[in-house]
Amino acid sequence: MESCCGALLVAGGCFGWLRLRARPKKSAEPLPATMRRLVLREANVVFSKAKIEVEEVEVPQPKSGQVLIKVAASPVNPSDEGSWKVPPSQGYPLPLGTEGSGTVVATGGGALAAGWMGCDVIFLGKAYAQYAIADAVMLTELPKDVPVEDACAGYVNPLTVLSMVEAVRVHKSNVFIHTAAASQVGQMLVRYCQSEGAEGATVVNLVRRKEQVAILERLGAKHIIDTSEDGWESKLQSLIQELKIFHAFDCISGDMPGKLLSLLPPGGTVWVYGRLAGKLEGIDPVDFIYRNKKLQGFLVTTWLFGGGFFQGLHRWRWQTKLMRENLKTTFTSEFQDTTMREMLNVYCAHKAGGATGGKIRVRPQA
Repeated sequence: MESCCGALLVAGGCFGWLRLRARPKKSAEPLPATMRRLVLREANVVFSKAKIEVEEVEVPQPKSGQVLIKVAASPVNPSDEGSWKVPPSQGYPLPLGTEGSGTVVATGGGALAAGWMGCDVIFLGKAYAQYAIADAVMLTELPKDVPVEDACAGYVNPLTVLSMVEAVRVHKSNVFIHTAAASQVGQMLVRYCQSEGAEGATVVNLVRRKEQVAILERLGAKHIIDTSEDGWESKLQSLIQELKIFHAFDCISGDMPGKLLSLLPPGGTVWVYGRLAGKLEGIDPVDFIYRNKKLQGFLVTTWLFGGGFFQGLHRWRWQTKLMRENLKTTFTSEFQDTTMREMLNVYCAHKAGGATGGKIRVRPQA
């Protein structure tokens, strides 16, 4: 352990020395003075009523260790929708877009940033914009055979899938329940659990409609339960006993976490990572007090770095490497393109249609 820490300190010192010697920012192409971006002007608990606008601002300038990315595409994730419902702590206007992909067109200098010039990358933050700033340490370069726009959803969903499986494995298990299983995350999870990398992980998939059962059956999912059918809880209870399930991941909220808690055995845990149905209800305190069950939130970044910085960095590097190697197979996504100006209308229509199987993809340059 001491030798590892020493090596990390030496490496950090070398990087610091190189940063001091790094050249100032450079650009691979002439950059415009201004750009368009999508911002939140007024939040609303009814997301369709949120005030979202396109505004023109100066193109941001990267600092040392940062890069400037010409954004090719950015998906609309449920977490993006969540940010439209709550007033931001940093005030308005709030730049939007959790993740995206594009090409590095300028750097702010520094050892970590210098090598990214001209690379196609996946990045985090403020992605509904023609240009975006990102920290070089958090970039992932795309394989040459993956179109840059098709990799825009390469972080949030794939890392959620990998973190779920790993979180259960940390608790000495490899089987768990997942709700809204016909979603993009759910379909990725089914594909990943069938791969060698999952090492035998098993997921029990809960869906809400018959057509969603068919979607997962086509993917080869083994355990599927339709919660719109009578007796679904009895079916799930039988599987919980048969497979010895102690863990569940829920993105619905409402009364679903309470139902899952009541079905899991003593010592079971329900992780909540979404709130499609709104506030929690129907939780029985007896499950906590006498049955040692747990209900807790699940946020990928919090879980990744929950064991400290170095463990988090190791998990980040391992997961992004696995994601990069499987972008065209396990972690592929289907998209419907839209412009920044039409994003909210198109997304509302997508949600009204069931929002199963595909994602809305914002193309900022359009």
